[in-house]
Amino acid sequence: MIKFGTDGWRAIIHEDFNEQNVRRVAHALAEYLLARKKKGLIYVGFDRRLLSEESAGQVAEVLTANGFLVRLSKNYCPTPVVAWQTKTNQAIAGVMITASHNPPQWNGIKIKEEDGGAASPEYTAAIEEILNSLTDREVKQIPLKEARAKGLLEIFDPMEGYIQALQKRFATDEIRKANWKIGFDPLYGAGTDYLGKILETDIFQIHGEKDPNFGGLNPEPIRKNLSEMIRVVRDKKLDLALSTDGDADRIGAVDEEGNFVDSHHIFALILRHLASVHKKTGLVVKTITTTNMIDKLAKRYHLRLLETPVGFKHLGGKLRAAPDPLMGGEESGGIAVTDWLNERDGIFSALFLLDIITYHRKKLSSVIEDLHREIGPHYFERLDLHLGEEVMKRLRETLPRLKRDRLGGQTVSEIKTFDGTKFLLSDGSWLLIRASGTEPLLRLYAESSTPDQVKRLLEEGQALLC
Repeated sequence: MIKFGTDGWRAIIHEDFNEQNVRRVAHALAEYLLARKKKGLIYVGFDRRLLSEESAGQVAEVLTANGFLVRLSKNYCPTPVVAWQTKTNQAIAGVMITASHNPPQWNGIKIKEEDGGAASPEYTAAIEEILNSLTDREVKQIPLKEARAKGLLEIFDPMEGYIQALQKRFATDEIRKANWKIGFDPLYGAGTDYLGKILETDIFQIHGEKDPNFGGLNPEPIRKNLSEMIRVVRDKKLDLALSTDGDADRIGAVDEEGNFVDSHHIFALILRHLASVHKKTGLVVKTITTTNMIDKLAKRYHLRLLETPVGFKHLGGKLRAAPDPLMGGEESGGIAVTDWLNERDGIFSALFLLDIITYHRKKLSSVIEDLHREIGPHYFERLDLHLGEEVMKRLRETLPRLKRDRLGGQTVSEIKTFDGTKFLLSDGSWLLIRASGTEPLLRLYAESSTPDQVKRLLEEGQALLC
């Protein structure tokens, strides 16, 4: 069974992620589009993982065999490039071969709708239904050379257009004039070289070589994976460093003192800048795992706020349906500003951070201090527990029934169960326990006004599982 998770289908390479299943997913997408009388252009891209380029070719062979015009990336590219190309060039869909931030043994497929946003749950459910009844004999394919000869296949340069659009969107000349010493860690992923080319200046990039094993790291821009970048910031006295995940749709940062800056603060800084400097209004959407700083900023600047389950397909759907979408974001580093894309873009977010510190003429730690003065300090941690399948099965059944009157010395004021179990406490702190939708693990999330309270909540959360 091929199942789409919080963002696309992911599986272990050489097990469920194989040529046969890749072609089946592509054929199911083709059938879905044809059944809705959608015929036209589809963009196909791939990251730097094992089998990504080959799988992208297999997707293109199937889609062209079904009569679609396919533009296939000539090189690895970020997922947001496929999203941007799909939206900008009025394609009917986009396909990206990637497993995002997952460990190197994984690969997968993300599907984008016409606006470049993540395919909705209804969209992927329909594809799953087709997959369940599909036989391998039904899967059409033609060689890429034949598809090209028939005019059904074109090759596109992923940097062309996208880089120029970002240079127009941000004051890159002002960023250059500020002479920031910038570090960048793409974690061996698809964002490699993009930031330097957009800024047209020298930056300190590490982990830019191709390595399908990601140097033994998970390509996720969180503190434990950025230890080398933190050391580089301190040794070279950089002003800040930025990092993207395996397919460059997520963001992480390090300030000038070598402190990790999580995506909660990045989301809050961008939202605050949009509302206070650009005077933007509209709907803000966040996932259940995301900081309460967004709630405080939304209230302060009179913005509408919605909370969704984890997965950009949920978040993007709310933005897509709104008459006045502004932005959305999630704990894992995905942030979308909708007048750019209804989709996460780690490179866009990196440039936005540079734009913010350049506007204020302050270093990142100072801008964060200003944010804390405005809405109070917030600390957040996530704990990932790799548990056996039997334990996970039991917890999925029992989590919705977890009840507690007090946690962390505070009264539990509300319990939310629409994605895991989230305990909201009387002092504004919270604890969430949920099963990952993309990996076989349990995650605990906590936020409070002090690091000690965050630690206490995570410890009490683990005790609840016994």
